[in-house]
Amino acid sequence: MTHRFQIAIVFFIIHLSFGFLLYPELIYKLTDTGHWLVVLCQGVLQLLLILLYMKGLNYFPNEDIVDIYLKMGRLIAFVILLPFVLNLTVLVALNIRTYTEVINSLFLLRTPHWPIALLLYFISAYTATKGLGTILRSSVFIFFMIIPFILFISFSSIVNFDFHNGFPIRDASIDFLLDMEFYYLMGFSAFLFLGFMVSNKPLVFRDILIAWFSVIILYLAFVYIPLFIFGQETVVTLSLPFVIAMDSVDIRWLAFNRQTMFFGISSIGFMLIFNAVMLWMISQIMQKLFSKLRVKSALWIIIFSIIGYIAGLFIPNQVWTNTLILWNRGAQVYFMLILPITIYIYGVVIKRKGTSDERKSSL
Repeated sequence: MTHRFQIAIVFFIIHLSFGFLLYPELIYKLTDTGHWLVVLCQGVLQLLLILLYMKGLNYFPNEDIVDIYLKMGRLIAFVILLPFVLNLTVLVALNIRTYTEVINSLFLLRTPHWPIALLLYFISAYTATKGLGTILRSSVFIFFMIIPFILFISFSSIVNFDFHNGFPIRDASIDFLLDMEFYYLMGFSAFLFLGFMVSNKPLVFRDILIAWFSVIILYLAFVYIPLFIFGQETVVTLSLPFVIAMDSVDIRWLAFNRQTMFFGISSIGFMLIFNAVMLWMISQIMQKLFSKLRVKSALWIIIFSIIGYIAGLFIPNQVWTNTLILWNRGAQVYFMLILPITIYIYGVVIKRKGTSDERKSSL
């Protein structure tokens, strides 16, 4: 199995790990008809940023984004990457807090959230300390183990569909492009980890394009399954509509008495990979920015896992979690723009400078 195929799978898993819990809610708030158009526009915008990001990274073979920013200057690297580390830490904390709530509601109604969060942190941090190779191999295993569950629960929900709830399928207005919440959707785009995937074989845009297309198809399913079951007027009032949609399906011959058991098990696997990647990225940034301290990457992972865990304990409930996630989306969008753009511009400048030096030396 190739390194590039594993990265494409991680791309797929990271998007599904967080997006399908809150992504449908934002779509329902943006429009009441033609939901597919919003998903598609967000996806195309994301694809353009990925293309820009990969073009910029290709100017610096065998270097990750930390190396590139250190080339720009240590001060620039600190100014851009330390807030990025903070953003990743918050993202991990919110992700685990959200899934703790889901596990509480599905499996462990009377269990306090702190031991569940502690267990999730431990597994994610342990996976991250084993390095990128272990994360990539684990992602492949989890992908092939969980995808059948996702497909099963998606197809089985058809029994409750009322396709009339999806009409009118076409929205004549594109006013959502002027809505700030549309750009918050970009916060569910998790492609920045590509800047850390250094390999002898550079990543090809075609590999990511296939993963991107798969993500868009599943995003459409996560949006339309609750819509077909409940209708637009009801879904806008629901919290975690996809979870509720899965819970509404009653299949008596199933081994589990609730279909959401499948959903819970599937989503936990994706979440663990997501957090392991984020913690590993944090360790790579901190280790290179503070190389003089000679701190091992595993220790950085443990430190930021503890910070994230403690921060998560202070979030009182799911309402606060959802609010903080939306605020964090704003910061995430900022980094989605600033990192690809700065790396691409710097790459163009370096290339032109190299070309100019070659011309001067040949004269």
